[in-house]
Amino acid sequence: MPNYNHARYLAEAIEGIAGQSRPPDEFLILDDGSTDDSLAVIEPYLAKYPFIRLIRHSRNQGLLAAFARLFEEATCEYIFLAAADDIRRPGFFEQALDLAEQHPHAGLIFGQMGFIDEQGRRTGGIGVGRWQTPLYASPAQFLNDYLRVELASHSPICSTIFRADAFHEMGCYHPQLGSWTDYFAFRAIGLKYGVCYAPREFSRFRKSVGSFSHQRSAEPRKVLAIIAHAQKLMRTPPYADYFPPDYVRQWGRSYRRLVLWNDFLGDERDAPGAQKRASFLLRNTRRLARLPRVAALACYRPDVASSNAPS
Repeated sequence: MPNYNHARYLAEAIEGIAGQSRPPDEFLILDDGSTDDSLAVIEPYLAKYPFIRLIRHSRNQGLLAAFARLFEEATCEYIFLAAADDIRRPGFFEQALDLAEQHPHAGLIFGQMGFIDEQGRRTGGIGVGRWQTPLYASPAQFLNDYLRVELASHSPICSTIFRADAFHEMGCYHPQLGSWTDYFAFRAIGLKYGVCYAPREFSRFRKSVGSFSHQRSAEPRKVLAIIAHAQKLMRTPPYADYFPPDYVRQWGRSYRRLVLWNDFLGDERDAPGAQKRASFLLRNTRRLARLPRVAALACYRPDVASSNAPS
């Protein structure tokens, strides 16, 4: 679990992992140069839970660098990528690892994911509509029942446990994908090894203004660049062996349309200090003003010749 200035959420985040009915064998927390009270919150847990180990960066190096360091340090057979501001539900690890023991060839195990706002109020959730009982889905079933059916952006990463060898085999993190790099790994692993799924809420994802994923989604050109980089990877060995060409085309078109539509709709509640949604008239007036920008985005084609991350 990387952390940067999330002291206000840390106690709940740590207890939600360390206090699971099936606790982790090792719990690595990396503090990425926090300037708030994060270390004061973390340190008492080091004595309470011997399996917790704290790693510190003297200065902030960013989320991807933090995860890269954590992957180097991790030694277990299964990996859970924890966010310091999310909430884990009771029984998550126990049920997920029970499925893993029944289907050790599965590349990952995941469940439903809830959404909460910054105050912890539940605002919705996602799951797999076609799967109503715990199961193992083969790569073909994962493709046809999940990838081809759910939204292109659908990915319950904070409710997912990865088999470590499969995660490392697929390249762990690709910096050019930014906040979408774990979503890519989720798809690639599932298409090679299949997945296990439980139709219950394993965790809750906090939608926070200023978070890594929010910063990306607030900049549609960067999201379109990430989509283009992801499609390029999907068409490149070894990933081309697992991603069908028609799915790559379908996914890219669907995700681009979703980005354009979301940019057109907007959400005034994302603005700092906004407490409620703007009026119907005001929202639609702003949408009309956004039409030229959305039209320009529709014509935008990112240059993916470079392997550098979008900036």
